Amino acid sequence: MNPPLRFGIFDQVEHPGSGSIADIYRDHIALAVTADSAGFEHYFKSEHHHVPLDAAPSVGIFLAALSQVTSRIKLVSLVHLLPFYEPMRLYEELCMLDQLSTGRLEFGFGKGVSPPEHLLWNIDRTAVEPRTEESLQIILKAMHQVKTEGLGTLFSFEGNFWTYLNAPLEIEPYQTPHPPLWRPGTLSTAAKLGVSTIIPGPASVVIKKISEYQQLVEPGLCPTQQPILSLLRRVVIAPTDKEAENIARAGWATFDANLTKLFRRYDLWPPHVPSFLGDFDQAIDTDSLICGSPQKVKEHFADITEKIPGGYVTVCPSWGNISGFYAQQTLDLFIEHVMQGLS
Repeated sequence: MNPPLRFGIFDQVEHPGSGSIADIYRDHIALAVTADSAGFEHYFKSEHHHVPLDAAPSVGIFLAALSQVTSRIKLVSLVHLLPFYEPMRLYEELCMLDQLSTGRLEFGFGKGVSPPEHLLWNIDRTAVEPRTEESLQIILKAMHQVKTEGLGTLFSFEGNFWTYLNAPLEIEPYQTPHPPLWRPGTLSTAAKLGVSTIIPGPASVVIKKISEYQQLVEPGLCPTQQPILSLLRRVVIAPTDKEAENIARAGWATFDANLTKLFRRYDLWPPHVPSFLGDFDQAIDTDSLICGSPQKVKEHFADITEKIPGGYVTVCPSWGNISGFYAQQTLDLFIEHVMQGLS
């Protein structure tokens, strides 16, 4: 018998188009609590600004709230947009999150894929990459130093964007030397850094990407970390295939509208658009979206189990205009029929 799949849950806390933001937070916190109780290994929260794709743009605040109502699930920023932060301030916030969660924080980092968001924050696009690299260097250097030398150690750094001279480090991460790291996006970058990542696409494509990663992987930033290579699936489960498809079609159209709202307004586009510009059939054909009855969805994940034994899959039950009720229905049915049904 093949080893069972491992699961995480991805959430952008998207605005569905109705309901108060307070109610949206309540519904998404409930999803995280359910996932924690069911044995999901990670909860992933993205960061976006000035767009309904993300009604909780402060990823740290939302993960802090989750740290107090969950007990086992790892809490992951996917990602903190490093060019948007003052690095020492982010260092302190990450240390707080790791302490609040008693070592359940995992740190996802990146530059951000949305050109309009950089524009609205007055971030020079030519400086995005070097700012990201320097910010990460500062944060990890400070964490290594404080775990080696203890609280009160004086931190100095001279860079192109930020400089610190004898700054006392009076807070430290819970984990040593720092929380595990995630870098979605370019597979070769994640492999070079030796960190975990998300790989979209059908299982056949993911298998090739996993092989590519394994050939390229280096000890990187944290030699002791065992990288996770996770598939990603948006999921809708309902009592019948037709009902699930109706929910998913409407959700996909809203997801595309939310994702591309700023792209269209400023005519600034990233290299890849995960919503396929609203093409529902392409989402289905590429396994970016799985919808159907419990049995149909179970068969899809049984196939992944056969092709990638012991693999890791991150599922997203809430996106577009999918209500809190239908997102919770999907998650409950997924736990009953897929997680328990395939174990």
